[in-house]
Amino acid sequence: MEWLGDTKGWTGECPLRDSPKWPCMRIRWSMQPKKKKAPPAANPNPPPLPDSVKVPWGEESRYEVPKDWKSVVVRQGRQWYYITNFCMKRGTLVLYDNRLKKTKLRRLPLYHEFSRSKNLVRFEKQPIPTRLDGPLVDWPGWVLTFWCQDLFHTTLTMLPAHSIKRWNNSDIYLKICPKSPCHVKLGSNYSWSDGYNPMFRDKQFGGSPTYPFWSLYQALTDHPARIRPLGPHSVYNNGTICYKEGLVDKRWFILPDRASAIDYANAHIHNLGVKRRRRRCMKEGGYRLTLINRQSATRRLGNIQEVAEAARCHGFDVAIVAFENLGLKEQIQIAANTDCLVGMHGNALIWTKFQERGAFEIEIMGAWYERYAKLFGSGYNHTKMYDKFGQKGNEWEPFHANMTELTWALRNAKAHLDRMSCGKRRLPPLTETHMDVWKEIMERNHPELRPKNRRKDGANQSAEGEDASESGTDEGVTLEGSGSATGSNV
Repeated sequence: MEWLGDTKGWTGECPLRDSPKWPCMRIRWSMQPKKKKAPPAANPNPPPLPDSVKVPWGEESRYEVPKDWKSVVVRQGRQWYYITNFCMKRGTLVLYDNRLKKTKLRRLPLYHEFSRSKNLVRFEKQPIPTRLDGPLVDWPGWVLTFWCQDLFHTTLTMLPAHSIKRWNNSDIYLKICPKSPCHVKLGSNYSWSDGYNPMFRDKQFGGSPTYPFWSLYQALTDHPARIRPLGPHSVYNNGTICYKEGLVDKRWFILPDRASAIDYANAHIHNLGVKRRRRRCMKEGGYRLTLINRQSATRRLGNIQEVAEAARCHGFDVAIVAFENLGLKEQIQIAANTDCLVGMHGNALIWTKFQERGAFEIEIMGAWYERYAKLFGSGYNHTKMYDKFGQKGNEWEPFHANMTELTWALRNAKAHLDRMSCGKRRLPPLTETHMDVWKEIMERNHPELRPKNRRKDGANQSAEGEDASESGTDEGVTLEGSGSATGSNV
């Protein structure tokens, strides 16, 4: 081996060439640049895309500026906008105004789960050009912002987005909120069933290039090639595409009514080909109970066999399932045919959306999923969250559930399922909204918010306080509209 250069004044042959400890080899390695390995192609022989998805690059007629080409932004409520005549220039939203003479940088005031005053989507405001920078396509565009693309936060974004969906063939640009620990994750451009894409790696899923929830996006658009990351990207956003209309959306705590929520869950069941079985009666072998065996290092249930035995004593047909070891369709298949879902607080409990209306859910340690279980028409019970649990150190230890609390929850689950099965079928109404569920939860947990107590307290208040209560500005937690309780508790 020849010496490649000088290091610390030493040149010439290495005197320790035959030594097992060869310092010259270490010096040579330190001076050579590291070679970066290119990620393997997601699909070396991709199938051709259909004509309805292809962008018409090169068609000169598509680059002409239409008459009255001016961007219009209409705010449709708190968290989404309807926009017309805009372009996506290398993944950046561009709006046009004939009153401008130079480009300006602006932000749309949207919100995410942990901030109500954050401007999330940046856009450029430009004067109207004489020729478009990219082709004008016939389908719309849609900007969707996520906090994270895990199972829970994906539901928080896609559920309201599905309820306002106007088109089945829109291009979707995904945006991750600022200060989020996550990054955009996409699957294959050619198949909903293939979540492998080496260009999008994230430590959220152990650095794996496979996104396990990729097929859920089928409920928003017709082809996987229509989904792109928002922002510059050498493969996805290396040009400009113009649209006649579109949406900029992020509604996170204003969820739809129960009928829209169930339609969202049924869309996934239909797309994945999941089949539901009829709910059992207790005399037919017991209600089906799925006990989630969390495999991660955090919030593991230490006495899971004891919990399963207690459920069998109440007549349930128990199955212990580790969802981490199953595919997406298998997980939804199990949840759709489960009468009672039991597990530690975590993402897997959002599978209650696929349970049949009138099912039941038990959350061990926490009360986070109550509003979502009731929104999809399921009953709900939870055990208490102990003070020391969640502190640094205790999060990584197995958690032993309180069997007294679990026994009480299992009794309530059995009584609830008896009312919903075996010919009785007293199901919750489809017209109930998320705000109705939230109001019921708040009034149960805070007795001072109940109507009788509010009238009793108002009789002892001053005239000024009575005027405030009559005008709808009661002190305390606001139950409707854009109050602080709605935003701070999601």
